[in-house]
Amino acid sequence: MTPQLLLVKQLFLEADNFVTRGDTVSAGLAISLLQDATELYVWTLIKERNVVVKDQSGFVANLEAVNKAGHLMPFSARLLELNRARVNFKHYGNLPAETEARKHRGYVEDCLREAMPQHFGVNFDELSLIDLVSNTSVRTHLSDAQERIGAGDLQNAASELAKARHILLEELRRFSPKIDRRLADADRILSSLVGGRDVRVFEYLTTYLQQFQDSTLVATLQLPPEDFALIQGGLPYANRSHAGIWHVTHTRSNYSEGECRRAVSCLVNLSLRLQSRP
Repeated sequence: MTPQLLLVKQLFLEADNFVTRGDTVSAGLAISLLQDATELYVWTLIKERNVVVKDQSGFVANLEAVNKAGHLMPFSARLLELNRARVNFKHYGNLPAETEARKHRGYVEDCLREAMPQHFGVNFDELSLIDLVSNTSVRTHLSDAQERIGAGDLQNAASELAKARHILLEELRRFSPKIDRRLADADRILSSLVGGRDVRVFEYLTTYLQQFQDSTLVATLQLPPEDFALIQGGLPYANRSHAGIWHVTHTRSNYSEGECRRAVSCLVNLSLRLQSRP
């Protein structure tokens, strides 16, 4: 049961990413993903409660079946409206407005928040997508971070998040070559050759290459730029020695619970997108 509910939440969060893009095609994709989330939820309920349905029955018939069986779906009328919006986009090519996608996002969120505790005794907000992360080390650090956040130990939570980020950025190198920061050292040699004048040509080049690489990775993995900026600049620096010993350097003493929880979500999102790449 839990894996299916985790997938429901993942589909919902994927839809949320499309909602915020602001164009009509993204709005249509958001509506399709929102409907996929509710359809999977209804099907999970059917399987868990042994509700009898016909082979190849569609969403509307399945929704009616669970309601008739006494497992009432909250806001069923709204879900039917969402299904019609999905049909209009997917089958007839009618592009919805962004406001339409935002409306249906609210419908589905309301439904899932009420339905999950009612049917499965699960709180929607407490469903952790960390369990979907396939990299064992990343999953462990993210789980440890989540536990420390719950205990109010935010500095150590940030350390665990930084370790998870380090591992993920190492994985990202298969998409883009590592930029050797020692390239900027050439400026010191050039400065000595021109009479000690301050030369920063290679420093500029190194910075430019790093920013270009970051932009490429964000585009390749379709990450929200603000999420990537958070995990890049909002966490301490972590490095692991060849012996496997972690060294974490904090540039600040305080972290908020909100930014730590958001960093967890961003790193989970990055992990799942990496897993989906060939």
